[in-house]
Amino acid sequence: MASTQGQRIEANCKTIWGNDCEYDLDIETDDYVNYTCHVKKDFGTSFGPPLAITSLCYSSEAACAELDKMLELWANQVKRGTPMTRDESLEIFGGSKGEHKNLLSKVMDAFEKNEGEKLV
Repeated sequence: MASTQGQRIEANCKTIWGNDCEYDLDIETDDYVNYTCHVKKDFGTSFGPPLAITSLCYSSEAACAELDKMLELWANQVKRGTPMTRDESLEIFGGSKGEHKNLLSKVMDAFEKNEGEKLV
């Protein structure tokens, strides 16, 4: 990850998941219309599973920007050392413009109702 954005993403990954390896940033598209970006641990000879994945974005640059924003917010929460709040979860995982917050909130509510425990 040579770019400034890539270096920032790498630093935030190390804050969130540890400094024990490098991280691989991958942009994927099936149709050159919708793009996702995900990050996974790079162990040198193999990769771990995706650790964070963006929602569909209109360009590879937008997907990287969304992942950058997600990881920055998440890393700030980790540095603070307190549990992630529901609002933080919605902000981090709710899409680049918050377009998925309502759906995510409903899923969280349903889980809490069914499982009888708070997610955050």
